[in-house]
Amino acid sequence: MQVFYIDGQSQGNEQNSLPRKAKIAIAYAESYPVDPGKFRIYWQPIGDRTNNEAEYYALLKALELIAEKVEGKVPGSIGGALVRSDSKLVVNQVNGEWRVEDERLLELSSQARAVIEKLGSIRLEWVPREENYAGLWLEGKLRPFSVERLREQPAKPSGLS
Repeated sequence: MQVFYIDGQSQGNEQNSLPRKAKIAIAYAESYPVDPGKFRIYWQPIGDRTNNEAEYYALLKALELIAEKVEGKVPGSIGGALVRSDSKLVVNQVNGEWRVEDERLLELSSQARAVIEKLGSIRLEWVPREENYAGLWLEGKLRPFSVERLREQPAKPSGLS
């Protein structure tokens, strides 16, 4: 099973008068349990987004990477994937445990659910912050095997036309 740790961060999130600078990170490992020295980081700036939006965009980008593996666009097989996030909001909303009240988040949650349903064999679960390799990398606390910057603007995951 492949493992994807996701995190989103928004600098200036509490300062509504300033544009926020958000970015996402995805820590990817070929197998579980994860060896911290053997994973890759994919990251991307995503512009003026809230923390919650950034967390959702990280999930959508991870799902896009999983879809590309399923479709054979990138190397590696996918026999199932575990996506781990330290955002209880995202995990519980996407898993249907919590209601989504914010319209922007409702759209993002619906997109994520649609892709998860289409791909199948995807499990989304919460992890504490100190176990989230993507979050630790964003904080500068972790050095991965490799780092790759993804294209500038987040695209909708495959299958969401």
